[in-house]
Amino acid sequence: MKRHVLLIFMASVLLSGCVEKEILDDLYLETGKAYDYVSENRIRGTAVFPIYMPDKSIENGFLSEEASSTQEVIEKIERRAQQPLVRGALDVVLIGEKLSEKGIIDIADSLQRDASVGARVFLIITEGDASDVIQGTYGNRGNGIYIYNLIEHNISKRELPETNLHMFLYDYYQKGQSSYLPIIKKTPDNNVAITGIALLSYDKVVGKIPDEDMFFFKIMVDRIAEGSHVIKMGKNPKKPEKNIEASVTSLHSKQKIIMNRKADPVKVDVEISIRGIIKEYTGDTLGAKQMAEVENRMKADIENKCNAMVKSFQELGIDPLGIGQYQKHGVRGFDLKEWKKEVYPKADIKVKAKVKILEAGTVE
Repeated sequence: MKRHVLLIFMASVLLSGCVEKEILDDLYLETGKAYDYVSENRIRGTAVFPIYMPDKSIENGFLSEEASSTQEVIEKIERRAQQPLVRGALDVVLIGEKLSEKGIIDIADSLQRDASVGARVFLIITEGDASDVIQGTYGNRGNGIYIYNLIEHNISKRELPETNLHMFLYDYYQKGQSSYLPIIKKTPDNNVAITGIALLSYDKVVGKIPDEDMFFFKIMVDRIAEGSHVIKMGKNPKKPEKNIEASVTSLHSKQKIIMNRKADPVKVDVEISIRGIIKEYTGDTLGAKQMAEVENRMKADIENKCNAMVKSFQELGIDPLGIGQYQKHGVRGFDLKEWKKEVYPKADIKVKAKVKILEAGTVE
């Protein structure tokens, strides 16, 4: 017994000697990265990491370098870092507007090959230069964590569809599916705001969903499990100077794509079901008649907006709904080139909505 205890003690001493100790205070934990276009073969990378001050406050540290590849940028930045720069805590990667139009797959590919980077890192497009956005002063926990929380909150509670590095790469490599990423910008009051959703053809940004239409985009490509939406009902007949609005909240939605592949052109129905309650209504009374009007108006808004969006997707030659995926799974010998050039642009795609108001709350 004593011999076994001695062996275990010796083994633990030897093994502990093999592990390199890393003290957090002696590292720079990179929480955010920004990449910008400089010239045809040159990009600029900016790393942000929190610096923990003696009074327990947190300041942002920045290091920036230019090079011809992401790996060379990393190497150059590390040569300037006072302490080892580790990427295991990386939360967000911002990509500048100009670089996003040139192509971002090199950056995404570099991230997925780094074993220290998680697949749930958020890829984000910025209005203007990404280095300008990341070098603000946001919140009190560091810029990387602040921007991560901004995106996470708007995915789970608001109109931003779910997205991350893994999902971007999955869509990129799929036949018949186009990617999309959130867009943010720095506001004049030195804050950050989500301004829309970037639409990509392969790895290049070719279009944008503005922030006021993100709700309609999300119910087509994702599902809402929470959140709210305001419906404008028109003028109040008794008070023409006022508009009637209904705020529908606690929204739950789901969507289904039904295809008739043998039709010519191919017929596609995108069926959206949505339920919610009226939290606020600015009209005089709110009874069964008014609730039915809210349902009809919301259904019309969804169908008008979503059908216009789908038409623009066909014109841009992109497919964020992944209709090509459905076609591929039902057609033997699926020809992606023929689908993109001949079939998808002419496809008869209709979005149909079912809206159910479950109950009504406050009347203002």
